[in-house]
Amino acid sequence: MSSIVPITIREHLVPYFFKESEGDVFTYGNQKVKTALFSPDVSSIGKIIRMLMIKSGKPLKINNFNLCLKVSDDGNKKIYTGQFYKHESGRNSYLMLPEEANDDINDLLEDIFRMSFVSYMNGCIENNDEAVVVSAIDKWIDKYDLLEFGFSNDTFRQIFYREKKNGKIIARFQNKKSARILNFAS
Repeated sequence: MSSIVPITIREHLVPYFFKESEGDVFTYGNQKVKTALFSPDVSSIGKIIRMLMIKSGKPLKINNFNLCLKVSDDGNKKIYTGQFYKHESGRNSYLMLPEEANDDINDLLEDIFRMSFVSYMNGCIENNDEAVVVSAIDKWIDKYDLLEFGFSNDTFRQIFYREKKNGKIIARFQNKKSARILNFAS
């Protein structure tokens, strides 16, 4: 039987969801915190979390799941963390699910990240002009602080061309579980 863990998101996904999700941003010293709400009744991500909670025997009756994203800067490097939590009975506590459910949620978020990357790249290029591809990937990497995680232009070029070869951007949701993008870091 797997252990019950807080729902945390992969570190390299934090800057993407920090910038691309709606929510309130607060600054505390050297730390920026964003909280984004995901409705278990309306949001696709919220519905999946709700179903995983029911399946694992931990159903909740709450209005929203909250994603707390933190970016801290200790002067030498940035530290990224993201965890889902719930507000229930006047207090906040982290959502706890089996490790497999945490992995499933992260795989979904990874797929969203990759689909967004491929769509971004398709919008930037009309042909295989390598200079445009390199420039667009560099902008993506800069926008989401991905150098912090050891990614390179080569890493994302491999991902882009692999997805482009498939030709169907939604196919990822149909028949493959997303490998951790960290496996591609050089």
